[in-house]
This record gives sequence, structure tokens and C-alpha cells, in this order.
Amino acid sequence: MIGPALILAVGVAAGFPDSTAAPTDEIVVTGSRTAELLLRTPAAISIANKDAFVDTRGISLKDGLQYMPGVFVQSRGGGQDVRVTIRGFGARGNGERSNAGNMRGIRILQDGLPLTEPDGRTSLDLVDLLAADRIEVSRSNASALYGNASGGVINLRSDLSFGSPFVEGLQRSGSFGYHREAGTVGFTAGFSRGTFSLTNSDYDGWRAHTRSTTTQAQLRMSVPLDERTRLRALVDGVTDMNKFAGALTAAQLAADPRQANPKFIDRDERRYNRVGRVGMTFDRELGQAGEMALAIYAEPKVLQRSERNRFRDFNRYHVGGSAVFTGRSQLGAGLQNRVSIGGDEAWQDGSILFYNLGPGGTRGPDLVANKREGANSAGGFVEEELLWKERWSARVAARYDAIRYVSEDHIDASLNARKVFSRWTPKASLAFLGGRHTTYVALGGGIEAPAFNEIDPPAPFDTTTSFNPFLEAMHSTTYEVGARGELGGGRPANGDSAGGGPTRLGRVRYDAALYWIVVENDIIPFDGGAYFFTAGESRRRGVEVGLEWSAARWLLLRGAGTFSQNEYVEYANDIGDFSGYEVAGLPSRTLAGAARVTSARGPWLEVSLEDVGEYFADDANTARVAPYTILNATVGYARTLGERTLRAFVSGNNLADRRHVASVFINGINGEYYEPGLPRNWSVGLTLGWR
Repeated sequence: MIGPALILAVGVAAGFPDSTAAPTDEIVVTGSRTAELLLRTPAAISIANKDAFVDTRGISLKDGLQYMPGVFVQSRGGGQDVRVTIRGFGARGNGERSNAGNMRGIRILQDGLPLTEPDGRTSLDLVDLLAADRIEVSRSNASALYGNASGGVINLRSDLSFGSPFVEGLQRSGSFGYHREAGTVGFTAGFSRGTFSLTNSDYDGWRAHTRSTTTQAQLRMSVPLDERTRLRALVDGVTDMNKFAGALTAAQLAADPRQANPKFIDRDERRYNRVGRVGMTFDRELGQAGEMALAIYAEPKVLQRSERNRFRDFNRYHVGGSAVFTGRSQLGAGLQNRVSIGGDEAWQDGSILFYNLGPGGTRGPDLVANKREGANSAGGFVEEELLWKERWSARVAARYDAIRYVSEDHIDASLNARKVFSRWTPKASLAFLGGRHTTYVALGGGIEAPAFNEIDPPAPFDTTTSFNPFLEAMHSTTYEVGARGELGGGRPANGDSAGGGPTRLGRVRYDAALYWIVVENDIIPFDGGAYFFTAGESRRRGVEVGLEWSAARWLLLRGAGTFSQNEYVEYANDIGDFSGYEVAGLPSRTLAGAARVTSARGPWLEVSLEDVGEYFADDANTARVAPYTILNATVGYARTLGERTLRAFVSGNNLADRRHVASVFINGINGEYYEPGLPRNWSVGLTLGWR
């Protein structure tokens, strides 16, 4: 096995030399809900430009996030559904539910508008990785700015700054029946810009009963109303179907990892979703005084599932909006002030019909449940920053959130219930801005309410209420020290030293952070995710490092590593006392590294490694998940000839055909914990563009 030290030494190269998952002083981000330079942001933020993921299968977020420190991405079977964990938040995302691919605890934004629902779940139906131009990931707890379920924030951003109209066609094909066809048109009208894309993909899956199909359309528009005002609009629509193989026991995994859980086949466990989205954002600069941003959106959803011996019909609507005002002023010589005030509200409501399950997973004739579920999330925040001589930054923020749930049972009104989770969350930071280097210390609070399908009461309480009476909102406190910067590569615009290091050694970018997180009322799944416990206190401690070395014009090395210790401090229930045990689902080590060689004539070669340490799939730490290292390689070609662009690649993943576990059902039923990872697989891609 190739050791972790070699992985860090080799580094990661997920894009061309001008792509990055590390900071530069030119990048503008919105991690603090206002536009600012990444290098001046006192928080752990990673960036992946499109060059970092354009030459991939593009089937899921794993292709864009897998080389970021502190971010752990697992694929359920190589398809769309992934489990994303940021510093331990989001770990409970999988379980014996067909919607287990929905993320928890992490807020997902698309062009600034939230895909995350009011109760903290995020369905990835509307996410199209290859349609994004850039991914911003806030690894710090951001609840003080974004509210419920913001243990991390992932923002996928589109490009509407192109100069001339364009047409682009894309084809992807690969092992296990994967193919994807996509077309994008970029159009202009004066200073307005717009794009329209249409995508179709199909994936048979390498395990039995894992097919996934998606058809998706996206429209983006940006219209300047005057020199200081811009209106943006988006319209999305998707229909997709995913079948699930379920988790295996250790014996089944050893005998045949391609097999599906027999229960999942018998019930034809699947998810069939049709989702639409309309949204608008309004941004206005107020001169030197500041700016304001408004947003509204609406998502109608028609969802069908075969899950746990029930055929389930959902009709939902998700609507929301936000407003943020930022003001700036000069308080004295060298002292600047910035204050941001904002609020968000989101509401999701709709009907739910459960039927008995007929033969082959069909909808039976008997209506067994008729319910209404509604969730409202409302909150407001204020953030204050003092900036002294462009060198020292001090920030404080606070937010209040109220998350309200309502459940109405139209068959048995005695089960009707309402629940409110509310909390203040603070945030504070102090940063030194030293030219090309920023060092910061930060403290942040967090709140995460249990998602609606996590508050189902276990027996015998399911006969008296719709809500689990023992679950409370999870809240956390994060202590963090971090630094980011750049060595070599010339001089910054402000005239400061470039940070040392002779330029003949190229340019080195770094991003490092130490964190300590205390979590109270940690939400823990049991019975394979059918129900949930609350752990009194958990603790997560870790170090994250991201490095990028542009050693030469033709050579890029990059590395990302996370080492952590995650344990239950106080956790006892009727099953046992797990205080002092490791938190299930969280490896103590994740490393990634690659090297990329690029020729000026167009060919390039990338070799990458992914290493995951041992972890456990259950609270008792008896279901061990073995560590693994995976070797990948890609050969590609990129060339621009006048108005035409050609990109092509051939990629081999898991070249050593290493058996491994890609994800787990935490506290699975009857020892069914393990979802096997992809064996050796291949993909090819071709992209043609005209401007």
C-alpha cells in the first residue's frame, strides 16, 4: 500500500495550472454573505475552479470536492447520491431510506440561493456539477450567518461574465453503462448575459439494482438595470430516478460486493423525483456606503418513493427569500467599519400519502397514511467588522433562528403535533492581514434541528404523537485557528513582499487550520436510520492542510490532508453507554494527492491518490471499516484554435482494483452496514466549444 507520507509529498493536481482549490488574493468569495477577497476572509474557505472538475465524469459532487481539506465525500455506488461530511457535520446522511442520499447539516447554495430545505435536508436533484463554473466551500461553522444546518456551506456558482456568445457540447461515457450528453448555449443582449443548458445522463451502476437516470434543464440570466444594479434570474427543472442496492453485511461484502440487499430488490427501493425551481436575485451597490442584496425563490416538487414496505407520494412546495444590507464607513485615520444586517425565511409544506406496497414495489390499493408536513425556518443576523490600517480585522456576529414544524394526520388527529427549535448563535474572529498571508482565530456557534424524517417517534410513542419526544436541536461551538497565503510568484498589488522564496522554485499556496468542536445533543441514527437518538456531548478535534505547488509551468503538485479525533464524550441510552467511543462514520485520516504534467501543445497527464483511514459504522465500535488507498490516472488534451475549443480525456479510477467500502449505514440493521466502492473503472470525455 502507498503510504500517507507519499500522498502528501506528491500533492493534488485537479486542474490546469491556473485552477485552484487554494486561496489567491484575487478571488472574490461570499462566505461571509458579502463579496470580499478570499485572502481577507477570517475563516476556512476552499475554492475549486471549473478546470478542477471539467475533465471528470461529473456525475456527482465527489468529482468537485474530493481534494479539499476537511471535506470527506463518499459515493453510495458511483452515482448522483453522495454523503458529504465537513468536520463531522453531515455524517448521518445515509441509512435505510431511499432518500438517504439527501444531505444533512451542510447548507448547499446554487448561485447564492439555498437548495437546503427549512428542516436542514438537501436533495441533490438540481445539482449539475459540470454546469457550474466554480465551487466555494466554507469549512467553518456558518450558522451565525446562514442559520440552521450550516456546519459547512457549499456554493456552486455559474459564469455570466463571458464576453461573446458561445455553444458547447459535452459527451461522457464510462464503465457500467454510464453516459452523459449535455449542450450549453451562452447568449448576449447588450450588456445582459444568459445561458441555457440541457443534460441527459444514464448510469446502470456496478452493483445490482443501482440504476440512475437524469434529465435536467437550466436557464440563467443576468441583466444590469443601471451601472450599480443587477438583476439575476434562474429557472431549473429536473426529472430523475434512482434505484438503491442497500447495505451488506460483512459476510455478504466478502462473498460478492456486487450483490444488492435482497430486501431492496424485493421492494424495488427507488426514488423518482420531479423538481422545478424559479429564483431571482437583486443586487445594488450604494457607492462607498455599501450594498444591498435581495433574493426570492420557489420550488415545486413531486416525489415518489418505494421505501420500507411503503409506496410514498409527496407533493411539496418550497418558497423563501432573503435580504442583506451592508454598510461601510470611515471611523478615523486608518479605521474602517463594516456592518451587515440580514434575514432569511423559508417555508416548505405539502401532502404525503403512504400506500401499501404491491408486487415488485408497485403502489398498492390501501391508503395507510394521509398527512401534511410543514417546516418554517426564519432567522436574522448582524455582523460587525472593524478594519485597522488594512492589517487587523476584528469581527463579531450573532443570529437568532426559529425552526417550526407542524404535522397534521388526516386519519388520526390525535397524532397532530407542533414543535419549535430556536437558538442564538454567536461568531467572532480576529485576523492579521499580512499582504499575501492571513492568520486568524475564530469562534463560532451552530444550530442544527433534526430533519423532518428524523423526528419519527419509535414505539410505543408512535401511537400518541408524530414527533420523537426525546430529540432536541443539536448545537455546537467551534474554536479555530487558521492561516492561508502564498509564497513566491511575484509581488502582490499592494506592494508588500511576496512572502519570500525565490521565484525559480515556483509558487506555493497553503491553507491550514486547527479546530476543536464541542457538540451537544448530537443526532445519532439507529435501526439503520429509521429512528434517531441524541448524544449528550461529542467532541471533534482536527488539523487540515491544503498545499499547491506550481513547481514549473508544466508541473503542478497539490495535496490535501485531514487528521481528526472524533469521540462521544457523554452518550448513553437503553442500548448501552458509548461515552469515550469513536463517533461512527468519521475516519481519523483522509488524504488526497496528485501530480499533473501539462504540455504547451495540449496533452496533459494526471496521477492521483485517495487515502481513507479506518473508522467504525456503529456506536459500539464493533463494525470496522478498513482503510484503503486508491490510485487514479487521467490522460487528456486541451486546445483552443481561434474560436474553437477541444477538450478530451481518458480516465482510469481505482487502477489497482482495490476492494473498499465507499459508504456506510450508521448503526445498520442486522449487521447491514457496508456499501461497497467502485472497482476498477474507466471513463472518457469530449467537449467541443465555439465562440
